[in-house]
Amino acid sequence: MNPDVFISYSREDQQQVVRMVEHLRAQGLAVWMDETDIHGATMWTEEIVEAIHKCNLFILAISRHSTGSKNVVKELALASEREKIILPIYLEQCDIPKNMEYQLAGIQNIALHTLEKSKAYEFVHQTIRRLGVGQAAEESQALSQAEPAPSAGHGTGVGHGHMAPPKAKVNNAKWIAIAAGVVVLAVAGVFLTNGSDEASAPKAPETTVSPVAPLDGSVRIAVLPFENLSTENNQTKWADLISQEIIGSLAPLNGVTPIVWSSVNKYRGEQKDIDQITRDLNVQRILDGRVMAQGGQIEVSFNLTDTQTKSFIWNHKESGMQNDFFKLRNAIVAKVTSTLKPNETPQAATEAAPTQNIEAYKLYRKARELWSTRGEAEMKQSIELYKQAIEMDPNFVEAYAGLCDSYAMMLPYDYVQNEQVQETIQLAEDTFLEAIKINPKYSGAYTAMGWLESWAKNRHDKALQHFDDALKYNPNNSVALMWKSITCTSLKDRTQEAVNLAKKATELDPNNHVAFMLLSSAYNSNFEYAKAETTAEKCISMKPDYGLAHSHLFDSLSMQENKKEKMKKHIEGLEQLTNRDWSMERTIFTYRYYFGTKESFEKAAEFFRKKAELTNFNLREFPLYYFCTGQKEIGYQCLENAVKNGNNFLDGKHRYSIHWNIIKHEERYKALYGDNY
Repeated sequence: MNPDVFISYSREDQQQVVRMVEHLRAQGLAVWMDETDIHGATMWTEEIVEAIHKCNLFILAISRHSTGSKNVVKELALASEREKIILPIYLEQCDIPKNMEYQLAGIQNIALHTLEKSKAYEFVHQTIRRLGVGQAAEESQALSQAEPAPSAGHGTGVGHGHMAPPKAKVNNAKWIAIAAGVVVLAVAGVFLTNGSDEASAPKAPETTVSPVAPLDGSVRIAVLPFENLSTENNQTKWADLISQEIIGSLAPLNGVTPIVWSSVNKYRGEQKDIDQITRDLNVQRILDGRVMAQGGQIEVSFNLTDTQTKSFIWNHKESGMQNDFFKLRNAIVAKVTSTLKPNETPQAATEAAPTQNIEAYKLYRKARELWSTRGEAEMKQSIELYKQAIEMDPNFVEAYAGLCDSYAMMLPYDYVQNEQVQETIQLAEDTFLEAIKINPKYSGAYTAMGWLESWAKNRHDKALQHFDDALKYNPNNSVALMWKSITCTSLKDRTQEAVNLAKKATELDPNNHVAFMLLSSAYNSNFEYAKAETTAEKCISMKPDYGLAHSHLFDSLSMQENKKEKMKKHIEGLEQLTNRDWSMERTIFTYRYYFGTKESFEKAAEFFRKKAELTNFNLREFPLYYFCTGQKEIGYQCLENAVKNGNNFLDGKHRYSIHWNIIKHEERYKALYGDNY
């Protein structure tokens, strides 16, 4: 029987690993681990290689011992090469060596050593199940065997029932984010077809799911992650690069709505369920393919599928040199647009390459990947990679825009010291000006500048101008839609617009929890608390440990008189978590002040203060703490200095939530907002 799980570990950690394995096996998982001292052998055996090849999930038990093991490094490299789902589990706090950094870049993990011992191994078990490994996989396989898959021709792996669990490439899957004992569902997808030369495919049986046609008449298309068939041992992910470039090239076209990369990224591998994709993304067309890169050349086989009939509209191939990557992209986009918009000249067919330096482009894509994690170390590393890309090509507009994004996003995440805020703002402005000097019609440049004007300067009119420019040049710029929604949420006369913008963002990026968090926020600002509640709950179901979603759920519940008991249970649930983020802590603190007893609030306030002290959290970043603990003058100083220095966003929450009830009627508070109070 093939193993569900392969565990890579060091002999020094064997005792702890065995206890975990025993628990997993007791729950019905087939776990392979070296129990015969294979690592002590002089040769790396075929048995280990075969077990890695056949497993569904690769667990890396991280410790100071395993990170120094050459065999563990080899096992990780093989799992990465074989595109296994990789789940790093920290047995103790330790640094990752450089020879493991690439495979683990961007992957979040389970910090086992921080979890309560009585629950830790079961937490690992539940995480594995939620990744589709084990019994869930067996049930899916049984169902798919009992229900014959429809034939779509040309070796397709399309089915409309249940599919075996997918395998994911290590560096691009959506992974589990674990800090507080809650699991983010992270199932990657699988490949749709084996492809062929251009030909019409036989029609498959009609699907039971029909996409809802967009009201604007546009064609919604999902460009799924292309499968990488390359055999060369290199780190360039050509398949992902091509998929991302196709999405970016289709986005500005009128009448075409490509789903954003962050939402299609989960559907990767060898087989896919069209019904599920149609349900999830509401698309009329799916573009999928495979990529072979070898000897400086790239060959791409790709096909366009009608989601209602589940038949191929066509299959096609394109090939070229790796240095001509963007010519290849243009050829693929031209083929797609000639079908989606047959009566229009495909403008993207002649789209200029963003850079002639393919190495600079690779750095840019890696920087974007790091930036999207929003982690402090990753964000700072992205800045360095953008700078390197610009050094290679001083006219690389996307790299300038990316650098502006990173500088701008450092501010709300408090990754910048107070004395460096103004310098960071200036750096962002400088890179923005460089970007639009190169290409004044590049949508992405205006997005970051709009965010900066809104967040750091509270100059909402200028922010809206930048967002409008971004959407003029690319109406499907989902980031511009989300960030403009944030700005409109803060304006007393633009809240309905905030809802509309956030709704469109969720349509473009339906698997993005952040988009739903912002929609919940917009509903709250528009006094639609019931809708805000259900939307926040949907966001939490997508990412249970996302503190901002819990915060917006609290906002909606606190403003509904008949939801007080539900709000109480929600807060009590948060208090049970062991590693809460600061959004959760703020939510609990606020609840205890407005709804708790004096004793419960004092206890919450003391806990908040001590945690801030232990973690070097600056209490001045949460001025409400001072108002609620009777230190009003300090609270006002924090607010006023933050607004002056550009590291506080006036979000207008006093209008639609309970947070600022303590001072919202005071003239000094009103003065911060002026006419927008």
